[in-house]
Amino acid sequence: MNWAAIEGIASVAGAIGVVISITFLIYEVRHNARAIEGATVQSLMTLEREVFGLLAENAELMTKGGKNPAALTDVEQYQYERGVGTYMSLIYSAYMQHERELVEDEVWDAYLNALARHMQAPGFSESWLQISIGYPKSFQDLIKERFPQSSQAKSIT
Repeated sequence: MNWAAIEGIASVAGAIGVVISITFLIYEVRHNARAIEGATVQSLMTLEREVFGLLAENAELMTKGGKNPAALTDVEQYQYERGVGTYMSLIYSAYMQHERELVEDEVWDAYLNALARHMQAPGFSESWLQISIGYPKSFQDLIKERFPQSSQAKSIT
């Protein structure tokens, strides 16, 4: 037997095995990343349903506060701010998942586009100014940058 030939064949077989292993590993990592992204999006959608349900249950208050925050009583103002906070927590959750690259840009853009509609309501942007201190600076800065008009709303206190 020619040991050099056997060694050569073993080396080639080993190299092929390494290539197959690396290819399989790449496939598994990509598959796992897609599964994690899918689970993250599903989790966000579940949270979204809960938030929207809560806001819908308080539709009269949310509509009134969005249009004319000065018309709210102190108790209503507190409830309205909690509604805005609940919605912004959903947006923050999507932001964090996007920052961690667990959701695609397209999903994050959809959340920002939905937020744009709410930021047009005077009461919403005023309430955001009041509660924004409770969120990380990076998120506050992103909202200021994306919605500069909201950072110029009159303070409600």
